[in-house]
Amino acid sequence: MNDSSKSFSLKNSFPDLTGQTLNNRYRLHQAIGTGASGTVYVAVDLNTSQRVAVKVLNPSLSSDNKFLERFYREAKKVSSLNHPNILRVYDWGVDGSPYLVTEYLGGGSLRSILMTGYRLTPGQTLLVGLEACKALAHAHERGIIHQDIKPANFLFSQDGVLRISDFGLTNALRETTQSETPIEGFTGTVRYASPEQASGQKLNGSSDIYSLSIIFVEAVTGHVPFLTDSLAGTLKARIGKSVPTPESLGPLGPVVQQAGMTDSSNRPTAERVRRILLEVAPSLPRPTALPLVGPGEIGAAPLSGEVTTVTPQKEEVFKEPRRIRSVGPKRRWPAVAAAALLLAGAIT
Repeated sequence: MNDSSKSFSLKNSFPDLTGQTLNNRYRLHQAIGTGASGTVYVAVDLNTSQRVAVKVLNPSLSSDNKFLERFYREAKKVSSLNHPNILRVYDWGVDGSPYLVTEYLGGGSLRSILMTGYRLTPGQTLLVGLEACKALAHAHERGIIHQDIKPANFLFSQDGVLRISDFGLTNALRETTQSETPIEGFTGTVRYASPEQASGQKLNGSSDIYSLSIIFVEAVTGHVPFLTDSLAGTLKARIGKSVPTPESLGPLGPVVQQAGMTDSSNRPTAERVRRILLEVAPSLPRPTALPLVGPGEIGAAPLSGEVTTVTPQKEEVFKEPRRIRSVGPKRRWPAVAAAALLLAGAIT
């Protein structure tokens, strides 16, 4: 079976909980995404009237005490991550099924963009990479490894800000998962797995960096390196090999070459990748607007079917930004100042 996009294969299918209320607080409305680990719903927090997202996991996990212990521990740890590029976790619990309550984002995911057939330019990919690296650097500095970096976990707010979701979830699920081909010690998503994940070795932050390099290639080319017709074949093909760098990556090629090295000890840190991207940026033109495809995850249609375009921010890192912004008396100084502050945040 060729379905290496799945990270988990749990025994039971997910029931439709639309219209139900969890713990007398979170009323579930439309399902906006179903992945291998659970279903995400748009919901309303009845205590605050705030719209939130609720990820409901497989109900069979509610009786697994060891999982629940890890789940609560990881949720508490991830909720302490306070960063603009990491999805905020508000609450967690069990009501028939374990669930996580997070902020709701209206821009959909990078996966939903790629599923439309759209391919990012190197400049657009660079902007996504900058924000991803800031999130990963923040988490890695606090000893938290994602272990499942993939486009479905790259979510966007309606104004185009990237937030990475599902920190800690892979670690919580590690002893409850069953890959479709028995592969001892493997956790994560096969198509974005690092060589050390494929070998069942102990992971560190560099594994997230390798997965990020795979995303760079897919975002620009639409193809995932080393993908075969089976999960085991994909993992085997990745062991001992660095990520290839297609010419279409342009100036991003050397970045992918370093981040996707087969030897994890030779990969740069997330902070170093961010700085390399900033060094590369002046060689690229300012990117066009990034098309955001409604809320949802891999395998899910947008909530409304609407497509939103958001003009990329931080254009100062690209060449000729001043010529683009200078429009005589129509020049908008507040916008220029705000963009400058955004750039300062990217560099610090």
